[in-house]
Amino acid sequence: MIPGNVELVQVIASMSVNVAGVAATLHAEERLRRRWSSNAWLPSTRDAAILGAFLFGWLYGGPALVIHFVKSRGWLAGAVLGVLFAVLLVAADLGAQLGAAATIDWLGL
Repeated sequence: MIPGNVELVQVIASMSVNVAGVAATLHAEERLRRRWSSNAWLPSTRDAAILGAFLFGWLYGGPALVIHFVKSRGWLAGAVLGVLFAVLLVAADLGAQLGAAATIDWLGL
């Protein structure tokens, strides 16, 4: 593989992790929120956050998670949980990119 192909695989892994992470977090939170809070995002807002994560990666997905948690839980608890989930999203993204590069190197492609 040439270096450009390695970067392509890293981008695809990053996009997959970002979109899946934001979508899974928002959908799971939506199911939990129905039990204890009436501050729900509209479905179109949730879908826009997922689309933004697809288009712009963690630069959009991280702040979207912070905004979501602040809106649903209030400032203090929401900010702490939002930043925590945003950091986890960035760590998973970095892990996917490094894992893809390491796998390609290990296979000798």
